[in-house]
Amino acid sequence: MDQLITLRTLPVSALMQKDFHTIKGSSTVAEALQLMKKSGESGLIVEPRNEDDCYGIVTEKDILEKVIDPGEDLHRDPWNTPVFQIMSKPIISVNPSMRIKYALRLMKRANVRRLTIMDGNKVIGVLNMTDVLHRVEDLPVHDDHIAL
Repeated sequence: MDQLITLRTLPVSALMQKDFHTIKGSSTVAEALQLMKKSGESGLIVEPRNEDDCYGIVTEKDILEKVIDPGEDLHRDPWNTPVFQIMSKPIISVNPSMRIKYALRLMKRANVRRLTIMDGNKVIGVLNMTDVLHRVEDLPVHDDHIAL
């Protein structure tokens, strides 16, 4: 239990993915899918168009819901749809020192699975719920009912 408490109080910088990929909003959804497949990532950070713009994010869920099966009245294809048409923007970002427990609460309230970690105006990492779950899975088994 102590290890779980320690995990919950770690800064997000301790679990964030430092190797993440970005894509331009003008890229096609097909290009985004290829980059996701190549990198093994389920989401990509969308670069700002200029210094006055903000970051966005495109995820597998965005692609499935907005391109693959967007509904009966809308027809899009991955080869002709630019990422900026389906991305989420602005993204939810936090400071690298935010504690894991607060980051998880923020994700829950905002109904998102990932946060970007920002240092000033620069993205330095990404934290998703799976990163936290994998760390919990790596904790040693703890059972109060085991006889010593």
